[in-house]
Amino acid sequence: MPEPGNTFLFNDLIPLPFRILFLIQLGATFWYLLVVILYYLSPLNVLQLINLSYSNHNYAELDNIVPSTGEFATTVPADREENTRLIRGIYNDLKGISIVNLICWAAFKVLQRYEWLKYFSYPIPAIAFAFLFYRVFYKSTNTMGQVRIFTTIKRILIGNINSISMRTNDILISDSLVSYAKVLNDFSLFMWTYYYAPNQDYDYKLEMFVLAIPTFIRIKQCYNEIQITGQRSHLFNLIKYSTNLGPLIVNALIKRTLINSTDAERKSGELLNQLNTLNNYWYFFSALNSTYSFIWDVKMDWSLGLFDFIFNINHPYKFQPLRRNLAYKKPVYYLAIVVDFMLRFIWLLKIFIIKEELEHKVTYLHLFSTFLFGYDAYSFGYTIVELLEIYRRWLWCFLKLESDWCKLSVEKVEDIELSQIKQG
Repeated sequence: MPEPGNTFLFNDLIPLPFRILFLIQLGATFWYLLVVILYYLSPLNVLQLINLSYSNHNYAELDNIVPSTGEFATTVPADREENTRLIRGIYNDLKGISIVNLICWAAFKVLQRYEWLKYFSYPIPAIAFAFLFYRVFYKSTNTMGQVRIFTTIKRILIGNINSISMRTNDILISDSLVSYAKVLNDFSLFMWTYYYAPNQDYDYKLEMFVLAIPTFIRIKQCYNEIQITGQRSHLFNLIKYSTNLGPLIVNALIKRTLINSTDAERKSGELLNQLNTLNNYWYFFSALNSTYSFIWDVKMDWSLGLFDFIFNINHPYKFQPLRRNLAYKKPVYYLAIVVDFMLRFIWLLKIFIIKEELEHKVTYLHLFSTFLFGYDAYSFGYTIVELLEIYRRWLWCFLKLESDWCKLSVEKVEDIELSQIKQG
């Protein structure tokens, strides 16, 4: 476990395992707020979008009612009022997790203050994680919501996806896992540091592998959808997630270069040249990934027309950045686009760390950039970067659900018009 020091002041306040627990707790809080806001302030029916209902009668034809475990998609859309049960369920889980996290954190801090009690503190984070996994992921028959989250996690962890009847459900969890890649790596770092090899540096190859797990899951899911549908959009989506591997690989090469460097390479400047070359590759792959992902967010996930001119080359482009059917006010979409762009490209601040240091300048931008990216996984700045990505994903979920809801509404209208034509 890291020794306290000036660099690790934030880690002294909130040790690594509890930072992970609090970030997961934050994600649950965001999910709770998402459902509450959509239920009270919009026409969206979250349960209908994820094909979940708390009524057994919604899972089968009325003349063949069978008990449902929550694994299957509903055959009858859930009533909008059922969302109150979802809200209560999330709140109860969140309350239990928050109380246990707070008690365990306080107990850990007290025991860590006394040298003779320190060893009794090490099992406490494991207890907190065990309760979290039990409360959120344990397959209980109490509610269909608990069964759904268990079966969804089990399905996506092996790279599968129910793209026929529960695609929105699976995508929300899978893409959220991508945003939690750093938190997942923090958990691996916690296990390494606390229980496996306290006196050894974290293995950079293991770090790269853990960070890539959510990306590999989405790549496999995209491949499965290509096999099922044959649609090119899933191929382009697979390519998008593949671009996420570039920065991870180059980052691992940078760390390997630093570890294997010799004194002669440092003195001659050869090490600096190698790092500059690798940094340039890192910037290139990061720019490619961020640009591709940002365009995909706006065009495909949110179904907004801001980048239509890129794809409709043979047709004159008429500036219409949004679309006709919108569930929110227009400023909401423009604000979401701006925030998504800023957070997708926040890594650009890393450039100012090197630039200002080479020019021997100290500016506010340099200080802010160093605060976010100049320290390791135990620093407060690193936590802020993780929090910002979780927040960006929260905003993404709002517009993703809204987009799917608008598509569902259009399909309903088309079905009504088609039935009228058939009757005529």
